[in-house]
Amino acid sequence: MKTTTKVLLTALCVGALGSLAAMGVFGAFSATTTNAGNTITAGTVAIADNDAGAAMYSITNAKPGESVSKCIKVTYTGSLDADVHIYTTSTIGALGQYVELTITPGSQTTPTFPSCTGFTPDSGGALYTGTLANFATTKNSYANGVVDYPGTGTKWAANESVIYQVTATLQSSAPEAAQGATTGAHTFTWEARNQ
Repeated sequence: MKTTTKVLLTALCVGALGSLAAMGVFGAFSATTTNAGNTITAGTVAIADNDAGAAMYSITNAKPGESVSKCIKVTYTGSLDADVHIYTTSTIGALGQYVELTITPGSQTTPTFPSCTGFTPDSGGALYTGTLANFATTKNSYANGVVDYPGTGTKWAANESVIYQVTATLQSSAPEAAQGATTGAHTFTWEARNQ
């Protein structure tokens, strides 16, 4: 057999086999299924109060035994259940050791910052009672802040709120050294974190 004939026969065989292979690929059965519309949306943590940016109290010329009680409404509007802790990161001045601080949760018929008219304390009593200086030392972050929940629950859910009565009293036994001293400006923080 001539070389040319052999080459032509080989090409013919390769072409035929290629055609059969192609027919096998294009002649296969197939089926698919899909799962469409997958999405993830993150939940939210949101907390606010009704102070409109104003301080709860600002006392000048305080005398021993003088006391002030103010109320603030804190509302949670996040979509995730949360824990709320109360603390301060403020540095408290020398007078802080002579100022008694009480933070009491409760409810109020018509919350109007900073009035406490109609305030009713929760049955559990005060969340914190001690000096302002001690509060700043021991309750200065989320980790060691005072924990509170609405009512008797163990979480804050969307649109739940608590009225807090904050009472600050210059001790009646404040020493002469307290004269002219100040606490300095300080901030109370309510921080929510999802459970």
